[in-house]
Amino acid sequence: MRNAMILVSVMLAIYLGWPLAFGGKQRGLETPAEARGVAAAPVSTIKHKPVALAAAAPARPESCYKRYQREVKLCIGESTAAACKLGAADHWDMCEATGFWPD
Repeated sequence: MRNAMILVSVMLAIYLGWPLAFGGKQRGLETPAEARGVAAAPVSTIKHKPVALAAAAPARPESCYKRYQREVKLCIGESTAAACKLGAADHWDMCEATGFWPD
């Protein structure tokens, strides 16, 4: 058992140290798709028309926490309030993770 652990340790050291010692391609700056060899789809350019500055500035979206507070205030009734608040908390968590409030 001890010999097997030594063998595995040596193999791991060779596997990890070989590119460092002999100048293998550095993969630290690649995206996961590049590392798998997937070609990226070409990005098409969209031509924008000039618009007024006031129309170009979008309104700030509501934060996930503000939306959560608003949803919790809508929870009424003792029997359904706990489930409603739990559902709002789940939606808040999803919003924080994805940036969008689930429907």
